[in-house]
Amino acid sequence: MPLPLLVALVMLVGCGGQLSFPAAQKRATERNLAAHDKLRDELYLEADGAPFDPILAVVELNQEALPTGGIVGLRPGEGLYAMPDGELALMTKPCIRGSSCGCEVSRDYKYLRRPDGTVVVVRLTPVIALREIRVASCGVGCGQPAPPALRSAARLGVKEISAIRFVEGSYPYELVVETCAKPVPRP
Repeated sequence: MPLPLLVALVMLVGCGGQLSFPAAQKRATERNLAAHDKLRDELYLEADGAPFDPILAVVELNQEALPTGGIVGLRPGEGLYAMPDGELALMTKPCIRGSSCGCEVSRDYKYLRRPDGTVVVVRLTPVIALREIRVASCGVGCGQPAPPALRSAARLGVKEISAIRFVEGSYPYELVVETCAKPVPRP
């Protein structure tokens, strides 16, 4: 039996067949990161461009988005805005699983510029598998809610919709959560 498998088996038996919440969360995080990075690297090769970090612009509540009906690759909740100088900016929808405490699982966006000047938006979407760990006591809620975040959009450095391309993929994501018989509200 390989040593890593033997160690995992001993850990499971020692914990009554179930990892502790911190251990399960750590293992899930390591697997999630490895799956994310593998997919990111594959999509970077497919996109064939140089990664860049776009400048973020605040999108005002009264600012209008461009009509999105003909934009191939734009997803529900995302918006494309024309800034005053004509540059296009993408407002993303990163949260795919939220709670009253905020976003639990996010979609990741990466940006690449191709030699021909087009921009490739790489969208990495986790496919969530929920794993519940029963503990003796747990907290619910998140205390004081955070103030609402400003809406922002990534300035893409192009002025034509035809200069934007989307590439996307999904990867497995294990979300480990605590459950208990009598949860206690957090202050």
